[in-house]
Amino acid sequence: MIRLILRAAALGILLASVAALPAAAQVINPGNDFWTTPANGQTYFTFPSGDVESLCGAVLSNTWDHKLVLQGTPLGNPAYDTVVARLDQAVFDPTGTATTRVVVKALSFGSSAPQATPCGTLTWTAGLAGNQGITTMTLHRTSATGGYFNADLSVAVELRATDANGKYIGSLFYNFALKDPGGSGTPWSIDQNGVFRAGMTPANDCIAVLRQKLAATPTDSQHYYYISDMIARGQCKQTG
Repeated sequence: MIRLILRAAALGILLASVAALPAAAQVINPGNDFWTTPANGQTYFTFPSGDVESLCGAVLSNTWDHKLVLQGTPLGNPAYDTVVARLDQAVFDPTGTATTRVVVKALSFGSSAPQATPCGTLTWTAGLAGNQGITTMTLHRTSATGGYFNADLSVAVELRATDANGKYIGSLFYNFALKDPGGSGTPWSIDQNGVFRAGMTPANDCIAVLRQKLAATPTDSQHYYYISDMIARGQCKQTG
């Protein structure tokens, strides 16, 4: 009887241990991913010749710096500036690959400093304009709780200009295709509650993700790959 009890106890411990192991992610549900853009000078836009002059009827000039350096302005707390929505259930196939449609749901940027232009010194803000393009995120599972993803983004943006007195001068509209830098992709993971975490490894490391994107982003890129607002939330620890 004692031996039977011990066997039953051992079986119970084994089953409890198996139950405690994280189940491999089979489906990633739709949801929103919140991102923070570093104010490091690597997010910028170069105005085409004549566009800014059209706002005030100024004579076309190529003697001023057409490069507009942007930084994120907070949309919420923690201080995220971009929201990307995953629209579909991403169901992993036997190879560990899944896809979902994605769309930029919110975006808020501002010029890092006032810009001298033919229309005077202008301050710029950037936000979404009209319907946004839908693209695809491809997720690859490399472990029970995470992997990496690749995604191109498409955004239609309004750049609003105000003068030194805060007077609205006019708006310019552009469409951007923000290409994934490629390489080894961006890590993702699920936490102990099954919540999807874009940009964070299973070890809660998103600092290394930031470094990786900094190294992978082409030097002539006009945008810097967004990093997770989990850094701002204080949920990210540095492991490397």
